[in-house]
Amino acid sequence: MDLLLCPCCRQILWDPVTVCCGHSFCRKCLHGPSPSKCLVCKQRLHLRGPRELKCNTLLCNLLDKCLDRETKLERITRDTQDLISQQEYEEARKLTSRGIGLAPEDIVLRTLRSQVYVALKQYPEALQDAELICISQPQNPEGHYRKGIALMHMKEQKEALLHLHQCLLLNSEFSAARREMGQLLEGLGCSVPSAIEDLMEEAFRYLKISSMDTPHVVVPMEATCMMPQSNSACMNLRSDTDEERTSSMAQPSEVAAKSSSSYNQEHQPDKGEINHKLEEEKLKCCQKSRPSLEELLSLSDVECSLCIRMFLDPVTTPCGHTFCKECLERCMDHQPYCPLCKQSLREYLRVGRYPATALLQDIMSSIFPLEMMDRNQVHLSEMAELSNLVHNVPIFICTMAFPGIPCPLHIFEPRYRLMMRRCLETGTKSFGMCLYESGKSFADYGCMLEILNLDYLPDGRSLVETIGRRRFRVVKRGQLDGYHTAEVEYLVDKVLEGEELQETERLHDMVYQQLEECFSQNQGSLPRRIFMQYNQPPPKEDNIQASPDGPSWCWWLLSILPLDPTYQLLILSLTSLKERLLHLKHILSMFLPTQS
Repeated sequence: MDLLLCPCCRQILWDPVTVCCGHSFCRKCLHGPSPSKCLVCKQRLHLRGPRELKCNTLLCNLLDKCLDRETKLERITRDTQDLISQQEYEEARKLTSRGIGLAPEDIVLRTLRSQVYVALKQYPEALQDAELICISQPQNPEGHYRKGIALMHMKEQKEALLHLHQCLLLNSEFSAARREMGQLLEGLGCSVPSAIEDLMEEAFRYLKISSMDTPHVVVPMEATCMMPQSNSACMNLRSDTDEERTSSMAQPSEVAAKSSSSYNQEHQPDKGEINHKLEEEKLKCCQKSRPSLEELLSLSDVECSLCIRMFLDPVTTPCGHTFCKECLERCMDHQPYCPLCKQSLREYLRVGRYPATALLQDIMSSIFPLEMMDRNQVHLSEMAELSNLVHNVPIFICTMAFPGIPCPLHIFEPRYRLMMRRCLETGTKSFGMCLYESGKSFADYGCMLEILNLDYLPDGRSLVETIGRRRFRVVKRGQLDGYHTAEVEYLVDKVLEGEELQETERLHDMVYQQLEECFSQNQGSLPRRIFMQYNQPPPKEDNIQASPDGPSWCWWLLSILPLDPTYQLLILSLTSLKERLLHLKHILSMFLPTQS
């Protein structure tokens, strides 16, 4: 049960709220002057008002299964008293009503709710709770006091005075009842003696006189039945003879003492009998040990409602619902709302951080260690399959990409948002880029892109910086969770030797010289207008076979020339450097003036 302690108050969690760092606290502990930093990880907390603090629904359900009724009632009682002291009466009303739902016979909660109803000026409801206390425990002075207070606010002064008098008969040290009785007598025009005996005598005298004048305002029958028998005789306001009235009024304090003593002797159980019963109850509690969390919880209690599997990296949304991190992200790829309650999660999405719910992780690792290990192993297997960049390459269908050339992307489709996350999660940070081709979904050739940086926008879109890496040929097409995949074969330029290598090197130098001439043209010429945003071409490599894709300046030139993508794709697919250089020579020759 130590797992279930609140880090703040060190008591069993109650109405747990999971904050932005993933740690959970009692909702009450976050009320009022809430901590600016998490007490566990010291991360800065940005808490809104108390109404914005939503309880963690899953943890509430787990606590409901783990805690016995006595523990729940004890916590409800303590929290209600704290709320009343802070004048949080509406919250206190909800809490007491919740406790009474668990234990309708609980007198302490009935008493507290009656007090709360008075503070909320709901006097009939306060009177109803007080009457139930009086019926259940007629010897309880608190019930009569609460009934007297409710009646007093309902302008029933005489009935209120009767119950305050009864409260003091049962407990003469009840200072609040004494104070209220004095104010009530003062309002009725009576004297207010300082001594308790004189005060009660004055109240008794007023009640006797008012009962003779208005017999219909006598104490209700159910309240009369609750009073001690000897006290009823002393306060029988329906006496018909003056002799009975005189004898009853002779020594009110003496009669009160006798009535309480007589009542206690007649109705109170023997102390030895009470102690014996208490010992029996304690023995039963000791014999019956509290069940452990393993006995109280099952695997179904820690299942994600989206994938119906054991939680993996469980995260809790601001609305209090818990999901696997991957499940939640996939839902928010489509719309930024909670999958269960449909509350907007735009702000949560904007922050872009989803820390795991620490307490739930601890509970699962403590109670279901083997199952959690199996769940992690399944996830690792899935990631290993996704990270295979030969048989399971994710394909982005968009534009042409070339080796070594940057390719910025704007991601907004749900399927590609999922693809980008998986590329980062698997650690490959790579995916294939292909042109669209009718009848095949995407072209037979493409280029791998490596993710350099990914920036999430507040609405879920993202800006991705990528750079081209290796060329490939598509061997087999497939699909996974909405996006395309492919089995690929990577392209490598043919290795040149001897005269063929020397010939290709001469061609390489010639084409690069053509490119330099394009840069040296006048400002108004066609080649200069094409290259006007560049100061000079990329440097020429000394070893034309250093890369399996050939010199990088060739791909740079191909990426900036205004060529048909189909023609660009044709050049991309070539594994002969000589053929690529011939194509580039032909294109540049059209930009340069005819040589004599």
